[in-house]
Amino acid sequence: MNRILSGCLIGTALFSLTPMAQAIDIQRWTTPQGSQVLLVERHDLPIVDYTVIFKGAGSTADPEGKSNIAAATAQLLVSGTTQLDEEQFNSKINDLASNIETGNSFEYSNVSFRSLSDANKLNATADLFNQAITQPRFDANALQRIKDQAILSLKQSESYPDYLASRELTRLNYPHHPYGKSAYQTVEKIQSIQQQDLVNFHKKNYTQNQAIIAIVGDITRPQAEALITRTLSNVSTHINTNTAAPKVEIIGGKRKNLPYPHSTQTSISMGLPVLTADDPDYFAMLVGNYILGGGEFDSRLMKELRDKKGYTYGVTSSLSAYTQAAPFTITFSTENQNAKDALASAQKVLADFIAQGPTATELKQAKDSITGAFPLRFDTNGKLLGNLMAVGVHNRPTDWFDTYNDKINALTVDDIKRAWQRKIQPTQLNIVVVGGKNSAKP
Repeated sequence: MNRILSGCLIGTALFSLTPMAQAIDIQRWTTPQGSQVLLVERHDLPIVDYTVIFKGAGSTADPEGKSNIAAATAQLLVSGTTQLDEEQFNSKINDLASNIETGNSFEYSNVSFRSLSDANKLNATADLFNQAITQPRFDANALQRIKDQAILSLKQSESYPDYLASRELTRLNYPHHPYGKSAYQTVEKIQSIQQQDLVNFHKKNYTQNQAIIAIVGDITRPQAEALITRTLSNVSTHINTNTAAPKVEIIGGKRKNLPYPHSTQTSISMGLPVLTADDPDYFAMLVGNYILGGGEFDSRLMKELRDKKGYTYGVTSSLSAYTQAAPFTITFSTENQNAKDALASAQKVLADFIAQGPTATELKQAKDSITGAFPLRFDTNGKLLGNLMAVGVHNRPTDWFDTYNDKINALTVDDIKRAWQRKIQPTQLNIVVVGGKNSAKP
């Protein structure tokens, strides 16, 4: 069965690389049609992992007044073609022992496949892949099915305080920016999607000049070039130029309390748009986030709110990076009667960290832990493919993996302190509290 992959992988890279026994040899070029290609040959297994990313085809491109156009378009690409209905399409993929999947995020959609490298299997999979991206059926019944699924998912999510807090924080962070569109979806907007909406979105956004191709596996460059020609045959070559997300207007210091009287727990989310993928402070912010709240039981927030004061079972901070400013967020839940004190404690931990920076011991522990995660980030073709996608989407240098570890280890306490002071003013974070009527009142 085809799956929809999460696109959040591309937005954030919280782990770095340790020195490698052998550098990752990325072959990189641009096709005559303007598609960027990143290839890593790995011949130890007879498998090829292949993805085409269409920049600008993410949820930020959803037409005003409608939700889930980008997601529905991507999902239905693998739900039948003009030549094959959904059952026939899946049957052919299964007969080849291959897999074709789609994914969707804020800024892009992608279509991927995994195939044996045997020429007959690979070419047959590539032909089905090409059918999917050039001749989608956009069947009305399949569309209604995924609309029903999206509506059910939305209704279920709205019963969880954590979701409500996250959604409201996105609205505060991005009230008028395309990054906030997903937080304004409604049943009515989802139900309003029509087949022609998908046809129009596909025609406009699935173009070769916006494509980024990442390939990992048992394939040479000449074979990869032939595969690209096969998979992108008849994909539109018209120039889609209006794909860049606008700059985020950062407005902080806002507060929203949402009653949730039927729960004994209060959910708290606080954050602000902070980091872009090409920010000079990228590494200092990521390592600092590990120390503050991304390092699980090693983090300051966990030690203070869980271990010392017993306010919560878990508290985390997260830091994403998009083309424009992505959110830094602190999230946790606590008993209603502790909400006000727990929020004040989290704010104090953040303020102290920004004012003083990490200790030398904290920094060393973070570096060791982050760099030690490399084997788990690149031990499969699929994981490497995801990292190649990030390099392509954010136009990072070809030696990104080879120099990552050195950049992490070169950081000093003062580097992190200065970066966090430049990026975040503790009193400017937007705050959402979802809980009982009296929880965490200002």
